[in-house]
Amino acid sequence: LSDGSVVGDFPNLTVEMETGTGKTYVYMRSILELHRIYGFRKFVIVVPSVAIREGVLKSLQITREHFRTLFGATEMEFTVFDSSRVNQLRNFALSSALQILVINIDAFAKDSEEAEGGRARKGNVINQVRETGIKPIQFIQAVHPIVILDEPQNLETDRRKQAIARLNP
Repeated sequence: LSDGSVVGDFPNLTVEMETGTGKTYVYMRSILELHRIYGFRKFVIVVPSVAIREGVLKSLQITREHFRTLFGATEMEFTVFDSSRVNQLRNFALSSALQILVINIDAFAKDSEEAEGGRARKGNVINQVRETGIKPIQFIQAVHPIVILDEPQNLETDRRKQAIARLNP
């Protein structure tokens, strides 16, 4: 945070590479290595914009066969968070497959408990208590995913840092 305080108590690693040199490939391969070596199965890729999200999805699609060749028949599922289909987070949490969730920061940055001008705000759908009595984000929090920030320089506001910490990485 800008005041020097820490948000969240989790390890942070940084990979810095020039634009166009394969950062997405590097973190995709890292996901598969972490799965192969340590058995990690839950990954969340946080992106700052729809354009970046679409680029990540395209990379996942075109490298799927390449990674299947390198890593064998690893069952890998990737989805994009869609606020109209919050039930997909239940599958993310409960599936035994390697799960990669791609989510735009704006889909979960506004917490429903925040107040603005003395009035409670609704916040994002993912942060609202549903008829089941829980917030959809709790499915992500329960599995303590490995969170990968694509274009992290665009995710540096205090609100966005707090939102990332709320994922419970």
